[in-house]
Amino acid sequence: MVLADEAMSKDKTKRLELAVCSEPSDTEEEEEEEEEEEMEDYLNKCTPGMRRWWQLKSQNFDAVIFYKVGKFYELYHMDAVTGVNELGLIFMKGTWAHSGFPETAFGRFSDVLVQKGYKVARVEQTETPEMMETRYKAMAHPTKFDKVVRREICRIITKGTQTYSVLDCDPSENHNKYLLCVKEKEDSSGQRVYGVCFVDTSVGKFYVGQFSDDRHCSRFRTLVAHYTPVQVLYEKGNLSVDTQKILKGSLISCIQEGLISGSQFWNASKTLKVLLEEGYFKESQNSENGCSLPSVIKSLTSESDSLGLTPGDNSELALSALGGCVFYLKKCLIDQELLSLANFEEYVPVDIDTAKTMSSSSFFAKTDQRMVLDGVTLMNLEVLQNGTNGTTEGTLLERIDSCCTPFGKRLLKQWLCAPLCNPKSINDRLDAVEDLLAVPDKMSEVSEHLKKLPDLERLLSKIHSIGSPLKSQNHPDSRAIFYEEIKYSKKKIADFLSALEGFKVMNEIIDVMEEVAGDFKSKVLKQLVTCKAKNPDGRFPDLSAELKRWDTAFDHNQARKTGVITPKAGFDPDYDKALQDIKAVEEDLHKYLDKQRKLLGFKSMLYWGAGKNRYQMEIPESAISRNLPEEYELKSTRKGYKRYWTKEIEKMLAAMVNAEERRDAALKDCMRRLFYNFDKNSKDWQTAVECIAVLGKRLFQRAWSTSAVRTG
Repeated sequence: MVLADEAMSKDKTKRLELAVCSEPSDTEEEEEEEEEEEMEDYLNKCTPGMRRWWQLKSQNFDAVIFYKVGKFYELYHMDAVTGVNELGLIFMKGTWAHSGFPETAFGRFSDVLVQKGYKVARVEQTETPEMMETRYKAMAHPTKFDKVVRREICRIITKGTQTYSVLDCDPSENHNKYLLCVKEKEDSSGQRVYGVCFVDTSVGKFYVGQFSDDRHCSRFRTLVAHYTPVQVLYEKGNLSVDTQKILKGSLISCIQEGLISGSQFWNASKTLKVLLEEGYFKESQNSENGCSLPSVIKSLTSESDSLGLTPGDNSELALSALGGCVFYLKKCLIDQELLSLANFEEYVPVDIDTAKTMSSSSFFAKTDQRMVLDGVTLMNLEVLQNGTNGTTEGTLLERIDSCCTPFGKRLLKQWLCAPLCNPKSINDRLDAVEDLLAVPDKMSEVSEHLKKLPDLERLLSKIHSIGSPLKSQNHPDSRAIFYEEIKYSKKKIADFLSALEGFKVMNEIIDVMEEVAGDFKSKVLKQLVTCKAKNPDGRFPDLSAELKRWDTAFDHNQARKTGVITPKAGFDPDYDKALQDIKAVEEDLHKYLDKQRKLLGFKSMLYWGAGKNRYQMEIPESAISRNLPEEYELKSTRKGYKRYWTKEIEKMLAAMVNAEERRDAALKDCMRRLFYNFDKNSKDWQTAVECIAVLGKRLFQRAWSTSAVRTG
């Protein structure tokens, strides 16, 4: 029954996909029309909810759809079979294959499928039944298919686009997982040229570059070895046979997906146009000559075009690769949260000795020369993975990786791929090892501190995503109805407080190191453990004032328990203004009541009522004079009492309701705005993480290096 249903469902879905997504040719027009009519007849027989499922499935046939129904995610037809086979779910009763699970299990089940190479589409209800009824009644000519709550795809997750939001489970590994987008062509001299864009979506860092290569594709092989992707995007019909062999041979387990030229894999001009029109960088970049592109992207545009809409002479492929990547992130509904970070770095092959390497955003990455370890060398030496099963077992990385922090582990991997070969830089590193060996007590204390640090690099990306005003305005998740909202809010707050605690620990580490930093011979080590507020040569930012401000911003324990952040006075202007207005109206109402008491000579008169019927003046019938003021309007009664309103009270109540609505709106959006304010200082937070990552790397060197041999 299930297998037959799966086969029938696949056939129906394929035809639905053709009917919805394809355009018939002239010779097939009549057949296509018949199929469309057949599909429409089938859809008309479906329930409104199932009709919507078929529509979404036909447009996302390569994804397993988790379809929200109430408090559960439902899987239908072939998706239900996948859920039973891969997730251990149980078939539910019905005329077709059907399985499901509670909302809270989304992270666990989606991650299992994604790690197995599946694409998962999360579909949420974006209106309540009450909202649906209101919409339905307002429609001029509604049909039965309109009487169902709206549902939208809020996220598509693949192995290369995981961001580990509060709905997802925590990452199972610390190393980077790259999504690589590549474009290739031969230039006029017959030389092979690559344009690449790759991103780790869990930290939101993009690398964009263009480079020529030899007939063996040596630089491209090195790139995929250094930044091993878990997913590759390419332009259909674009890649050469040699490049295809590399992708099939070196990246066997990597998911590879072809994009249609033009509509999906954009050219350079369209990429620049979309980046500017979508306003991704308005919050993070200052306008340079009328162009709001990040400096790395701006450097890839033509110098003669101040608007930034024309690609540079040697960057068309790089920008086109970026365009393919942006299209895919947009399809997965994570373009806003990642691009608005404006965290771009130009990719330059390690064998190119050029001043461009000095443009790296990472100060500690700036060195004159690095050794070139290409993909073949890394494999033969088993630096990153062994030749038996492709894991890290027995590799150099496994042998020497004693880093305490996740971001330190990621840095170590990149250092191993491109070891220094500049004598000055090497000697400075060896000096750093000797400096740390000379203070074992301090190093032991710092090591204990490092073990307490969470993955701050990924936490900063999550905080940015939650606080992004761009995402909060028009992302379908902002309309989604979550039944476990309090649980997710608590998780957001827990992550935020974990980040704050992590930066406090970093401050403690710097305090410990500054006591002995004056005796260090290593210039770089001295810079990264010295606060720049105390020493102009120091690189670690002064976080004390910011951390103190966030300590007093709201009650941390209460927020952790309730999942609601109530800001303290002076921290949120919108919330404070609303509270001030409420207090002012309350005072005016009390003054008005005192005035009416004197007017009627009845001192015990009180307000009565709740909600929109508040502030009715309740007066005993025995105390009511024959000549009540004309503005008194009878609103309600109870035995022995009458209650009155006036236009003045009505006006003040309207002002009160307005202020309360503003207070509630501010409180509802408070978490996002607090995270947004925290993210405004992202440059300092990221610099602090970078400094501690390098320090952790030095400590790792100290752990396994008992002696140092100088080269030079």
